[in-house]
Amino acid sequence: MSENNCNNPGGGSTLSGDDQRLLDDLIEAGFDVEAMGTLSDAERARVEQLQRLFGLMNDYPVDDAEETLLHATMARIARHEDERAARMSLTPNEQLGGGGWGIRASDLISVAAVILIAASVLWPLLATVRQQSIDRACANNMRMVGYAFGHYAADNNNAMPIARAGFLPGASWDTVSNVVNLAPLVEGGYCSRGHLNCAGNHDHLENTYSYQWQKPGTRMTWGSGRITIVLGDRNPLIDAARAGHMLPGNTMSRDHRGRGQNVLASDGATLWLTDTIVGSRDNIWLPHGAQKLSEGATPQDKSDVMLAH
Repeated sequence: MSENNCNNPGGGSTLSGDDQRLLDDLIEAGFDVEAMGTLSDAERARVEQLQRLFGLMNDYPVDDAEETLLHATMARIARHEDERAARMSLTPNEQLGGGGWGIRASDLISVAAVILIAASVLWPLLATVRQQSIDRACANNMRMVGYAFGHYAADNNNAMPIARAGFLPGASWDTVSNVVNLAPLVEGGYCSRGHLNCAGNHDHLENTYSYQWQKPGTRMTWGSGRITIVLGDRNPLIDAARAGHMLPGNTMSRDHRGRGQNVLASDGATLWLTDTIVGSRDNIWLPHGAQKLSEGATPQDKSDVMLAH
């Protein structure tokens, strides 16, 4: 490129082939001469002339942007974006300990926000699904016990299961374990021991269901006569009383987070109760008319539902 061409930017002169090549390289290097690689003295002089030529743009405004100016502007924008991205990136050598793609801080924040939102939405849903699964598993176990009651009754003159020794007169929830009356179901092969447990029991106990109190001399019959509740989730009042404190009579079973309890009726139906009262104000945890669980308490008659373990 001649000196005359550089001093007459408004003229009709055009760039030589070498000048055009150097100009393209200069633009790709973001107008950084040092980033253009090795240059001969002549080439460096041409590049410096080109830079002075572009410097004149600051002094002489133009009406129309030529293609060369457009390329130069786009190159500067690209360079600025690259520098900004580099400032916002975690480089492999410093943060990632080696190779791999850089991760921008904005990307990390976006991912963390998505994870938090997803967790806030999914966690309650997963908890609900898990509890529903426990409810269904408990109801299925109780249904299997209902089948066992039916087969036992068919083999024993329609009677409900009771331990061979039975209870002595005066026995009550605080002196004997009522759940032993379910032993004939397991011993006779009518059901497995696992069927006598709610999946939601938090104490990992065996035979966690509570069975209607079997008062001596008043054996219940299965599937005939007055329909009543014969089995249910664990009576929370008994556990609390044995631990030294009393609970209100309307307390729900702990096996389902206080939302209600599964019960089995004497006709084989499995029911979900959100109350402790059935029939004519009969509390399934207490004897008739009782407001709290007291020592020595037993049902008044065989129509009195009192589930105990």
